[in-house]
Amino acid sequence: MTVYVDEAIHPWRGRLWAHLFSTDLDELHAFAGRLGLSRSWFQSPPKASWPHYDVVEGRRFQALRLGAVAADRCTTLEVAWTLQGALTPERIGRLAARRAALALPAAPPARVEETGKQMALPGF
Repeated sequence: MTVYVDEAIHPWRGRLWAHLFSTDLDELHAFAGRLGLSRSWFQSPPKASWPHYDVVEGRRFQALRLGAVAADRCTTLEVAWTLQGALTPERIGRLAARRAALALPAAPPARVEETGKQMALPGF
């Protein structure tokens, strides 16, 4: 399995934050532990729309050095929707079209259990 980290573009409390995530939650927690993150910082439904850790930009770079894979927006959406059980054929098609338009590689996530709440992001 792979642990991903997206771009640190989410401003909060004067800092930029990224998401650390994986389709394998056990691997995600183990990786977060190696990164020095507290298990209590894990966010999941119903308080969050999908399972992840928030990390500041400096921790993002540390995660990349430890082996996390930099995730583009399409990969982030695909994994989030997979975790939510909301990766529909229509969404798969939209992601494929966007990847093709941006010349991004395909990155299908592994199958996971449904978690319920859907992630709604503009443009998708």
